[in-house]
Amino acid sequence: MKTLPDVLMQYTEENLVTRFLRETAGKTRLAQQKADVLTGRLNALSPEAEQWLEELKIQWDEMNDGHETALLLSGISIGLELGRL
Repeated sequence: MKTLPDVLMQYTEENLVTRFLRETAGKTRLAQQKADVLTGRLNALSPEAEQWLEELKIQWDEMNDGHETALLLSGISIGLELGRL
């Protein structure tokens, strides 16, 4: 059986995330282009730099995932508390 946060996460992904991503698509695209340029420069330095960059990306994704989950759960918590008022 799914928990309330799981159901709300699924609802959020299916109904809200896409809308919010569209609103920031231009900014995201520009950031991706800049990141690609910087990645190319770092990769050109040495094979070690490329490996470190990949590890950095993995760790950055881990941190972002935790932060996004915390934000979602905080929003859910606020919504539940407001519903009790």
